[in-house]
Amino acid sequence: MKIAMLLLLASTATWGQAPGGGGAPAQGSPTQNQLQDAQTLNQLVSQVRASAEKSDGDVARLRIDKWKADAAGKQQATASAASIRRNLTNAVPDLLQRIQAAPGSLNANFRLYRNMNALYDTFSALVEEAGAFGTKEQYEPLAADVARLDQLRHQVAERVDLLAGANDAELARLRTQIAAAAAGAKPAPKIVVDDDQQAKAKPKKKAAAKPASGQATGQPAPQQAPK
Repeated sequence: MKIAMLLLLASTATWGQAPGGGGAPAQGSPTQNQLQDAQTLNQLVSQVRASAEKSDGDVARLRIDKWKADAAGKQQATASAASIRRNLTNAVPDLLQRIQAAPGSLNANFRLYRNMNALYDTFSALVEEAGAFGTKEQYEPLAADVARLDQLRHQVAERVDLLAGANDAELARLRTQIAAAAAGAKPAPKIVVDDDQQAKAKPKKKAAAKPASGQATGQPAPQQAPK
């Protein structure tokens, strides 16, 4: 039973560990590391949300139709701008909510990091086009936005790295406990019963001695008549 409980913990409990956590605290009493991580996460979420809102406003103010580019280039830039705005207004807020709901989830944090990488690639390409074909007033705000996005995605990458390390350490600890519990569990002795040997060893009942004549019924033997 103890080994089964440890296996269950190994498969489900590690995602709730905060980065840098030092063991599981008593229920209802978070550790100092967890409190510090919650504060750091709230700051990061606020920064990402503010950056997304500012970037969305700057992209919305672009006048791509006035760029000194051909029709195909303007069409491609317009499509990229629309994709960036959808990501900033839909994907980013949703991913931030998932992290706030499960701060220790490696999956939720990694999904945000992966999305920010994809967003950075598309956004930086649009900024380069704005610098080449747009005005300085349009380019400079976007350049600042993409630089901020780059800083934030590196912060998220560091958080993912810390979470992965904490989860690996917790899994190693649980595996050690499982191995120790398995080594300490002694199997019950196995008793083998050989029916043939048991039958041979069983003593046979002796046949009752045949009573002498006249003693079987317990009556006195008949006396001979005097001659």
